[in-house]
Amino acid sequence: MQMRPLFRLLALAVIATTTGCSDKSAPNADNFAAAVNQKLASSQPRCLPTGVWPATSDPTDHGNPYAFYDAGMGFVQAGLATVKEEGPSSSTSFRKQAIFTLTDEGKKLLVPNERQPFPGKLYGAFCYGKAKLTKVLNWDEPMKLGGTMVTTVTYSYEITDIPKWAENKQLQTSFPVLGTDVTGRGKANLGVSLTDGHWQPAT
Repeated sequence: MQMRPLFRLLALAVIATTTGCSDKSAPNADNFAAAVNQKLASSQPRCLPTGVWPATSDPTDHGNPYAFYDAGMGFVQAGLATVKEEGPSSSTSFRKQAIFTLTDEGKKLLVPNERQPFPGKLYGAFCYGKAKLTKVLNWDEPMKLGGTMVTTVTYSYEITDIPKWAENKQLQTSFPVLGTDVTGRGKANLGVSLTDGHWQPAT
């Protein structure tokens, strides 16, 4: 009989702890993870910058990170394009040019833009998977903005269903974000707001 008050206190402590953990308005990792997952579920796949094919570049641009040549060779190594050199001639402005053309596999994997502004060319991007939350890293102290509590969450992510071509090292060098994503070192920020009693992506 003497133990009953102790048991009663323990039971109250458990109830209080459970209630706190289930509070969807609390600024904690679980609630912010739910908001990040909500955002990622509705996000488009991760893609390389949109480009135009066939693409041309000067072979002397090898080693220039601001030119397309090395990236083009990465597409060739990955089996998405072929390359041939032409010129110098009047049609190539009297300079040698490398012409990169999509392979059948490249055409199959390219995601074309709805708008195709270049007659006789393909305008689109190569996509390499969707981001999946791995961990909520930190968040700013929530603050009131226009009557709504808001904060910014920083999280790490990994890419699911990575295609084989995205593992090409030259492409990862030419497109550093691809390299970061594929190697699982991706980080991002998300603004969230406390709406209807729970944290969700800010609109």
